[in-house]
Amino acid sequence: MDLSIIIAHYDPGDSLKCIESFHKTLSKIESQKGNYKIEVIIADDGSKSHEDIQHLVPPLLDHDERYFYNLKGTLLENWKKKMGFNYPSISNWLYLPKNNPMMSKARIGNAAITTSLSTNLFFLDDDNYFISDNTIHTIITLLKKYSFVVGQIQDNNRRFRSYSSNRVQGTTFGIIKNHLIEAGSFGEWTEEISCGIDSDLWWKLYFYFKKNPTLKACYTSDIQTLDSCSKRWKIHINTFFRNYTLKKIFKRVHGCNNYRNIIKNPSRNKSKWIINLS
Repeated sequence: MDLSIIIAHYDPGDSLKCIESFHKTLSKIESQKGNYKIEVIIADDGSKSHEDIQHLVPPLLDHDERYFYNLKGTLLENWKKKMGFNYPSISNWLYLPKNNPMMSKARIGNAAITTSLSTNLFFLDDDNYFISDNTIHTIITLLKKYSFVVGQIQDNNRRFRSYSSNRVQGTTFGIIKNHLIEAGSFGEWTEEISCGIDSDLWWKLYFYFKKNPTLKACYTSDIQTLDSCSKRWKIHINTFFRNYTLKKIFKRVHGCNNYRNIIKNPSRNKSKWIINLS
């Protein structure tokens, strides 16, 4: 398997635009996969429209004894046809029931990592579709030289996020599987406040790369996606106290006084550890 693409998915059930963006993300993958062996794993964080998956396959338990479901094989093919997801590359549809109103993107993402067959992983949100050409070829080529590959995101206003931006991102990046696991994968503690998953990941990867100086990371504008339908998890976030609460818990988890400050949190300064290929 040349590449495992893990797509974080959540359909709140009331947005046609989100579903349209999801289909475009899947269509772009199919159109650019070429002759590479690709698998697409959907990491579904309890979409209302896909609750029937719970009745199609037996539940599995993760390390915290939380139930999730892995739809695959013939059952998946039949379900995809019924639901209109006729994309051959989808090999697994992981579903985590949303028993409580919180974002569990990290938990179901970690289950997808365990499920993946390739040593090369690439992560997308369901609304981040490729706007660059030959993207899958570029990802696979760069992952032969770099252990962490960060692509460029364009927002809804058609503005590209630059290399100099201090924002972190949890989509449009590729990584070698064993390095992600050794660094600690996604922080499931982020369920507590339904945010912080990207900051947690970058913090862990920064210090992992510093401890392993032979590993290299890069940023490239040859991999580009459009962030077409963001904020789907927003309904599970207490936006008024979010930054204060996350700052407090981030300090508890990582010992960092201010996760948004590039001095306190050097992972946000790409020039310190990520090579600019743009």
